Amino acid sequence: RDVRQRASQIADVTARRVMPPWKARGAPEAFVNARALTDAQIGIVRDWVASGAVEGNPADLPSLPEASGGWRLGPPDLVVSMEQPYVLRADGADVFRTFVIPIPTTTLKYVRGMEFNPGNARAVHHANLGVDRTRSSRHLDGLDAEPGYAGGMVPDATYPPGHMLGWTPGQRPRPSPEGSAWRLDAASDLVVQLHLQPTGKSEPVRVSVALFFTDQPPTRTPVGLRLGSQTIDIAPGDAGYVVTDSYRLPADVEVHAIQPHAHNLARRMQASATLPDGSIRSLIEIDDWDFRWQDVYRYATPIVLPRGTTISMRFAYDNSAANPRNPFTPPRRIVWGQNTSDEMGDLWIQVIPRTPADLSTGFTQAERVLVS
Repeated sequence: RDVRQRASQIADVTARRVMPPWKARGAPEAFVNARALTDAQIGIVRDWVASGAVEGNPADLPSLPEASGGWRLGPPDLVVSMEQPYVLRADGADVFRTFVIPIPTTTLKYVRGMEFNPGNARAVHHANLGVDRTRSSRHLDGLDAEPGYAGGMVPDATYPPGHMLGWTPGQRPRPSPEGSAWRLDAASDLVVQLHLQPTGKSEPVRVSVALFFTDQPPTRTPVGLRLGSQTIDIAPGDAGYVVTDSYRLPADVEVHAIQPHAHNLARRMQASATLPDGSIRSLIEIDDWDFRWQDVYRYATPIVLPRGTTISMRFAYDNSAANPRNPFTPPRRIVWGQNTSDEMGDLWIQVIPRTPADLSTGFTQAERVLVS
């Protein structure tokens, strides 16, 4: 009954591929848990609506999915939360604040997955997560009367090597690649750096994080590569601004995941790999970037790239009045920055060297820290 009331709209938005939201071009089966519909599935919806949206046989209904406490990865082994909410003021500039959440473990754990709940998605622009084993983040938190402290993570709060621990709007949680769980020492602190946006009213924010453990220690170590620019400067009316960057692989790797990131002016994103023989392989293409639907795109089958391959990115931006997602009318000059009204252009790539020895072939110096 609920669906029938929206049948025509459902047929329209699925035919235009507005829903379900999935931005990557190409075969959906290339990625894990792709939200895209096939042409055949869209046709089924269209034909069903055209025939009057008739209910099928109730006996054919599948069982309702079992509740998992709201966590998409299933029942977690441990959930940690901020002790009390932070109240974001109603207006003013964006707020960058870091919160420290003790993880009550007494023994070494291996984390196969993590799921982030912002607690108030209206107010949270994005989150970066790190782990502090030193208590320095906790000390800084204690010096501030309010929950958390102003600014970003201290150097002692680090990302597990090569893991993309963060949250952006629309992002789905996914487990780490097989054999790549990350080490969590006993009594560590989870450090959550939030970019908060005032909404016009006071907003309580209370983050929760679910942890999923495994008994299997890691056998493979990922490496996180970051491409992008921090010198973005887009003149008002410029509909063809482009950011490019590239990186040459020092070893044979498997590419497991890729995550593009930008704000409102980005329109088209491309990333590709040029192999030593000159052949080119597409890694991701997005023709209609939407800040509200970001994702870490994990490949169903890792992409093998040989040493000497050059990974390149090309992001195109539109700062004209014709861009429906331009936040300013008339357009104004936009430069790089972390505020929503600024612009960014980053591409994160998670790779795993084919052999452990390859970790010593230049990745340590070349690795680019995973932050947004």
